[in-house]
Amino acid sequence: MHVVWIFLLFIEEGFPLAQKTKDAGGGSKGVRPSQRPQRSRHCGNWVRNADGGTFSSPNYPNTYPPNKECLYVLEALPRQRIELLFDDTFYIEASFECRFDHIEVRDGPFSFSPLINRFCGSANPGLVLSSGRFMWIRFFSDEELEGIGFQVQYSFTADPEFHLHVGGLLNPIPDCQFELSGADGLIRSSQVEEEYKVRPDQAVDCIWTIRAPKNNRIYLRFLEYQMENSNECKKNFVAVYDGSNAIEDLKTD
Repeated sequence: MHVVWIFLLFIEEGFPLAQKTKDAGGGSKGVRPSQRPQRSRHCGNWVRNADGGTFSSPNYPNTYPPNKECLYVLEALPRQRIELLFDDTFYIEASFECRFDHIEVRDGPFSFSPLINRFCGSANPGLVLSSGRFMWIRFFSDEELEGIGFQVQYSFTADPEFHLHVGGLLNPIPDCQFELSGADGLIRSSQVEEEYKVRPDQAVDCIWTIRAPKNNRIYLRFLEYQMENSNECKKNFVAVYDGSNAIEDLKTD
């Protein structure tokens, strides 16, 4: 059975924490780091908790290996953002504009999300903040001149753009889920109010789960689409997941 999850999110909301790591080897000083390297097995240590955790470059605090690519995608809970705090022991091969070995941090879940910064050399990045629920982090090393690398503590904190109501509380996000099957169907955002899932003045975090029979695929065609303040998918967005709602199944094409 093939399953597609569709998330509809309005009014600056999000969905649960998920994390993904991927590692690989490859690259050279004459080759763009974005080219896909060969896969390898070890990509540093991870500690994961509900409120954050840590991750590090391979072999930290010893020298990281050459030809590595590690991806870390963080997703915070609703109404939260992400904070990265780099340990003091930090060194990645220095280069102009960090073109060779580096750690790259982006403000969103994708490789094309807005760049926060690239870090290399011995200058500790310190505290790095996201503007929303997602952060995309990539560590890359080429075939020569390695360093001790990095270790990062990450945590999830309240997003200051959300304003507390009387009593110091935010309005709760109501449960809003739909199950769909059959040969075809139609999904409309207006279903949320029509079926009394939420009131018009409430935040929305709704899920449509589409289930297809075995050996069938699911085809989605957007007939109409308009979202307010959705350029970077921080506030209002539609997300499509292939198979589950884990971050690694988020469709980017």
